Amino acid sequence: MLLEAIVALVIFSLVAVSLYAWQSTNVQAIQRAEAHARSNAATRSALAVLADVNPMLTPKGERPMGADTVHWDATAVRPVRNGVTAVGLPSLFDLGLYEMHVQVTDANGVIAAFVVRQAGYKQVRQMDKP
Repeated sequence: MLLEAIVALVIFSLVAVSLYAWQSTNVQAIQRAEAHARSNAATRSALAVLADVNPMLTPKGERPMGADTVHWDATAVRPVRNGVTAVGLPSLFDLGLYEMHVQVTDANGVIAAFVVRQAGYKQVRQMDKP
């Protein structure tokens, strides 16, 4: 009778340990999925904020984004060149292509980090008045 109770306790213990390990793995997977979803949402929001940034005029900076902050540092990928209209005439702008290194942070640290290329522009000519 005592031996049967010990065997039953051993079997119960093995099952309980297995269930605990399985539950722990599931909790970790859920936490990773939540962190990934938070990172994706922060990346999408940061891209929306950066749509208004001209990297030629503001190569480095930060902007608040709710409780988060977007930080960027842009470097020129190609030299700045004169813009050209569709008919081949000089445009009003000089153009450049920039690689922006972006980080989204909150009070706990970095949420997302990515690199995006974006065009920069600067008006350097005036329209001729007739």
